[in-house]
Amino acid sequence: MSLEKEVELLKYQNYLLKTIINGDDYPFFMFALDHNLNEKQVEATVEILSIFSNRLNGEKESLNLRKNSAGKKFDAFGIAVEEVFKNDKPTRKEFESYKDKIFSSEIETKYLLMSLQRQHIKPNVCEFLLQDN
Repeated sequence: MSLEKEVELLKYQNYLLKTIINGDDYPFFMFALDHNLNEKQVEATVEILSIFSNRLNGEKESLNLRKNSAGKKFDAFGIAVEEVFKNDKPTRKEFESYKDKIFSSEIETKYLLMSLQRQHIKPNVCEFLLQDN
């Protein structure tokens, strides 16, 4: 199959996925499809939220366990592991700095966090970041 036909097929498959995914049940997956997010971008974003959750809850042991796997996810985006694993409470500004490194396109922080929260992906962290103006 030619590259052109493969791209056409992938676009059609993406269209079909959008028609069968219930956007109310899976708003982040729909967001990912609409913004052409790749697997590494999604994994890095969810990892950052997980680390933020540990930081918010003061779970230092959990943070130490995450360092090795997180480093591999962040390397591709030029995010220093030590920076993400600091002991301070996370802020929306900090999240936005990582978001800007992960996504090359303009992604609205508010809508990204809302879609994650509505799909129950670290909803407490998302709520905290949405409240932090």
